[in-house]
Amino acid sequence: MTRTCAALLLASALLGSAPAARAADGGLLGAPQPRSLLGAESLGGGSAALAWAGFASLGASYGQGLSAQDDLLASVEFDWSSTELWLSGAWRRPVGSAGGWDLGLRLQAGWYLDFGGTWIHDDNLGDRGLLLAPALVLSSHAGDGLISLTAAVPVTFTTWRDGGFLVAPKVSVGYETLAYGDLSLGVRAALGWRGGGGDAPMRTGRFEPELLVLVGYRIF
Repeated sequence: MTRTCAALLLASALLGSAPAARAADGGLLGAPQPRSLLGAESLGGGSAALAWAGFASLGASYGQGLSAQDDLLASVEFDWSSTELWLSGAWRRPVGSAGGWDLGLRLQAGWYLDFGGTWIHDDNLGDRGLLLAPALVLSSHAGDGLISLTAAVPVTFTTWRDGGFLVAPKVSVGYETLAYGDLSLGVRAALGWRGGGGDAPMRTGRFEPELLVLVGYRIF
């Protein structure tokens, strides 16, 4: 009996001192992490959805893992201040990590529609075009949540009138955490600059702030 008790105590001590195991997505087992469409980590073959609203846009996105590394995302976003709509798809892939941060690349392409609303921007014009937006993404786990940093350079080529272009670099920071089950909540703030040429709408250079509330869901 004494030997049995000693063996159990030794086993308990060894297990207690072992380092915490990590899940495949890098989070601690027993401490679930949100499956993010904003971070640098891939979905690992799973899927997730994200919706957002605030100043000055609202939208939704769905992401599907194609492999252990590659994700395909589809999104719709509407800027209610400028009545601009983007329908797009994106490819995302992690490319490494450094100093506790994961690094990823994202390439977005889609269709651009401007309905020409002038209730805030009196230099707005109706237009259509094509969007191309490369982005660099950094993310890191912080407790039960995820911090993400994104630097994107969207370029839009407009087609109405004599055509034109818009360049709108944007830097954003977001935080997401699980709230209940597979449901996550978060917030994202961003600062961008917009300018362009030709006959593109609202091409005069100006800064554009952004503050959004996020709701995510881990589908599988």
